[in-house]
Amino acid sequence: MAVLACCAVLAASAWSAQGDPVAGKRKTLTCNACHGVSGFKSMPRLGGQAAGYIVSALGAYKAGKRSHATMRDVAGALSERDMADLGAYYASISRAVAAEAPELPAAAAACTACHGAQGDQPAADDVAIIAGQNAAYLELVLREYRAGTRTHEVMQAQVKDLDDAALAQLAAWFAARPGLLAK
Repeated sequence: MAVLACCAVLAASAWSAQGDPVAGKRKTLTCNACHGVSGFKSMPRLGGQAAGYIVSALGAYKAGKRSHATMRDVAGALSERDMADLGAYYASISRAVAAEAPELPAAAAACTACHGAQGDQPAADDVAIIAGQNAAYLELVLREYRAGTRTHEVMQAQVKDLDDAALAQLAAWFAARPGLLAK
């Protein structure tokens, strides 16, 4: 009997950590006010993003490790369950298929170690899918890492020596890959 109870608790914990995409979809109203508008070029696309990355990013905003006033307030109001549900919902969305991309920039080799050869196969749960992301958003984030206004030790080291043209080229290449959708 104790074994059954233990198994039930473990199963419930695993399901809870995964999140519920149906519940997550019901919680997207606030998110959609910005992320659901495809014309916002500096807004990241969330549809198809990895659940672990969504949860990690929301947790970083909530903890003040990422600086964006609106996202800090939105994430601050979310429970861990809400974050898991949102992550599950966005991860459940099929990714888009994009047109032909330009030639792989030389600087992209360093990116592929963590984000995957096309930017769509992250090496870890908390690494973003960048394939199909808005080019303007990617370029903005890369500049923030280079300037130190967005902190991540690996990302800052990767972009510290890249000029604006190289950042723009990287952003354009990964944006043109099959990937994320505005949802």
